[in-house]
Parts: sequence; C-alpha cells; structure tokens
Amino acid sequence: MKKDKKAVDAENEEKRQHAEAKKKMDQELDDEIEQSFPASDPPSYSQPHHHKKS
Repeated sequence: MKKDKKAVDAENEEKRQHAEAKKKMDQELDDEIEQSFPASDPPSYSQPHHHKKS
C-alpha cells in the first residue's frame, strides 16, 4: 500500500519537529553542564527524585 503525498509530508514534518525538539533539549543540557563545570553536582533536573508511594 502506497502512502499519499500529504501523509508522507505530515510524517516527515512530525519527524523534523521531533528532531528539532531533541536538538534543543540536548543544547539546553549541554549549556547547563557547561555552566556547572567543574562543580561535581549535575544539573538539578537530572537528579533522581524520590516519589512517595501511595
């Protein structure tokens, strides 16, 4: 079964947006790491969180 052009274009756009979002998140993490260097503590959002179990 062959996909129509609109479906392929929509799929490609979704992949592009996902790649851009990942690139932005990676850049933000790199910036945080660079700003914290040479401190031994990683950025706060990468710390494990202890969740209370119900």
